[in-house]
Amino acid sequence: MTSFDPLRVEHGVGRGGARHGMQAAVAGTQSMPAGTPDAAGPRSTRSPRRDRRGRGLRGPLLPPGLPGAHTRNEAFAGYLAAAVSRLAEVCGPAVEQARFEATMVPEDLEHRLELVRVWGAEMVDDPTGSTRRDARGTAVITIHRRPIEARCPVPAMLPDLVYGAVVEQWAELTGLAPEAVDPDYHW
Repeated sequence: MTSFDPLRVEHGVGRGGARHGMQAAVAGTQSMPAGTPDAAGPRSTRSPRRDRRGRGLRGPLLPPGLPGAHTRNEAFAGYLAAAVSRLAEVCGPAVEQARFEATMVPEDLEHRLELVRVWGAEMVDDPTGSTRRDARGTAVITIHRRPIEARCPVPAMLPDLVYGAVVEQWAELTGLAPEAVDPDYHW
């Protein structure tokens, strides 16, 4: 038995007290006489989240409320929602009329890669986002996750880069400069 097993010994008996006919109890359970068979055995004192018999963990590693419990897509969607709400504070209610989406990569990625091969990366426009109108005339701003993540040197900067991409796409949609949309814009 290792030192991290939560074993409470009754009657002052040390390790192996159950072997010698004494009573031992696991924390939180009733004590059993020495001759009573225990189906769970002495190892039943560990957490139910352990990897029993090689079947993997029995629960999540992190509670759902912690940031590490979110997938990258969920975290990026949260960053995008925060960026849109920040843009709405700066630009007003006009932002609520547009629809914002997040995708993994641009739809025309193969075409962009071919242009990069032919003309070089400097000649091809930035793939962080795109702006279009749907059939009903609603503005749709799409932010591409992977190009922004590739540009991000430190994960803590990702929310700022997402906000920068949202400001750039909103500026393109409205025909303004990004600095005119948000004076705090810096990319």
